Amino acid sequence: MKFEYFIATKYLLKGRRHGFVSLIAAISVIGIAVGVMALIVVLAVMSGFDRELKTKIVGVQPHIVIEGIGGIQNAEEVQKIIESLQISEIRSIAPFVQGQGIIRSPQTAVGVVIKGIDPQREPLDLFKKHLKFGSLEFDDLILPPTEERKSPLALGRIILGEELAHRLRVSVGDVVTIISPSMDEDIKRAIKRAKSMSFVISGVFRLGMNDFDTGLVLVHEKEGRELYQLGNRVTGMSIRLSHVDLADQVKAMIQGRFGTGYVVRSWIDLNRTFFRALQVEKTVMTILLSLIILVAAFNIISTLIMGVMEKTKDIGILRALGATRGAVRRIFLLQGFVVGFVGILLGALAGLALAYNLNPVSDFLDRTFGIQVFPSDIYYFDRIPAEVNGHDVILVVVFALLMSLLAGVYPAHYAAKLDPVQALRYE
Repeated sequence: MKFEYFIATKYLLKGRRHGFVSLIAAISVIGIAVGVMALIVVLAVMSGFDRELKTKIVGVQPHIVIEGIGGIQNAEEVQKIIESLQISEIRSIAPFVQGQGIIRSPQTAVGVVIKGIDPQREPLDLFKKHLKFGSLEFDDLILPPTEERKSPLALGRIILGEELAHRLRVSVGDVVTIISPSMDEDIKRAIKRAKSMSFVISGVFRLGMNDFDTGLVLVHEKEGRELYQLGNRVTGMSIRLSHVDLADQVKAMIQGRFGTGYVVRSWIDLNRTFFRALQVEKTVMTILLSLIILVAAFNIISTLIMGVMEKTKDIGILRALGATRGAVRRIFLLQGFVVGFVGILLGALAGLALAYNLNPVSDFLDRTFGIQVFPSDIYYFDRIPAEVNGHDVILVVVFALLMSLLAGVYPAHYAAKLDPVQALRYE
């Protein structure tokens, strides 16, 4: 009896060749594969965006910023207060000046964010890593006297992004002028008081983040104070930590030591809305792309129901040979699982291959068809960031497998309920 049961089970799984049912089964496999592939690629890109944005933002922005209303007059005293807390996670404390201005070359002018830093106290690891030309030199360049100018001339040095240098049509060694605004209600008086200073370009960086490469320039902190006519004041104090995830914890420890005239913010506070929007976008994209897998699961249901209708006689034979309802149910559950598993396997392999080769594929489309998949002037980066997270891949595979199993429940239950007498009556 066991032998006959094995033969009948094998025959039932094989079934008759039915073109329409096979086509639906193929569509189900493709649908599952496309859904799994799309989810893996999108989650990899969103994770890559999150990682790259976090790395670039915390590399440029301080982990914690202390700012005073109207600036900080006593920067050294503020630093001593922070140091007195003896927080071991603090890596550096440095004053900075930041504001907007206009950078002008002989060819054109561009609005930028000007940041004055103290290179002896402010870590510049990210800029060192992504320096394209020149050096991170901030000491004044002393020009010797000329016939027109009888005394030596000291020029400050400036570091700017590669895209900004292209817009200004300048390179290392060229001189640019920065014009900083003067805050005054009288427009004419504000224009007269606006400060203009010349700088020589000592370095050009390329962070790969469009906002910084086109709109950020670095100068020495003393030139920054002179540009904005701050005197001995600075915009704020920047604090960098040994680990960026400790920012909120350290901020809470520092905040209690300063009065209402100071504002203490972490990099999370400065970018909270942006990263929250990114997380919401990732969640929404995941939900929407999961619908592809759900549609494919309905295709599996259709395939199995049509298979049950086609194999009514075979089910009757199997039941007559002694197969229980549970055995018939398991056979069709297995069939739905196999369809889903094949689709998931193909989709996972295709998704991983595409996620690891997104930039070559993007370059190929741009080269061959002129399709610019990832324009850097719209997005934040010049390359597609992708990070394959094993946890995300496992979740996608488990979700797809669960949908495949659930898709086989109703057809399997329907097949198990067939009466063998009714199934064989007209055969």
